[in-house]
Amino acid sequence: MTKITKSLVMIALVAVLAIGATGAYFTDQETVAGNTFTAGQVDIDIRGACSTPQNFTNMAPGVWTAPCHYEIYNLANSLPVKYRFYDSKVSESVAGYYNKLNVIVRHTHAGTANPGSWPIVYQGQLKNLLVDSTTTSGIISTSLGTNITHVYYMEFQLDPSTGNAYQAATATADFIFDATQTNNPGWSQ
Repeated sequence: MTKITKSLVMIALVAVLAIGATGAYFTDQETVAGNTFTAGQVDIDIRGACSTPQNFTNMAPGVWTAPCHYEIYNLANSLPVKYRFYDSKVSESVAGYYNKLNVIVRHTHAGTANPGSWPIVYQGQLKNLLVDSTTTSGIISTSLGTNITHVYYMEFQLDPSTGNAYQAATATADFIFDATQTNNPGWSQ
């Protein structure tokens, strides 16, 4: 390159730098401060007349008890949930007595009259009780939203085949209600 060409390139470069260095730019900045991120929670409550331990006495073979009313309520501060409930035998005074207990479970939403006409979601031995909100053929919705209640009536029966060996026998069971987020593929973390 010739000296003149090099000089012209150098002058042009200095001119570009000088113009850029002396230019003024307007700027602005805004801040959205104090953002808080709070984890949700799963929080159900069991309500209704039978939300406390019940004593079903003087049961006779083949006779159903009066309905026992359970409500599964998803609290206002909870995420939408799926749920299930089942029984767990605690004790029996005579071996095999627990296997003689039957149950009918009916379901609807709060405010529906005449529980005897509600759809049956489980009927069979108490020891096999499992009501799962995700698999009950569309009777139960797959999600229990916030501030929503699902209502269940359960009736119990001493099986008609129960013999004299079980007179005055007792059994104790817990009803367990599990809830988890609706998008949880299982039931645990």
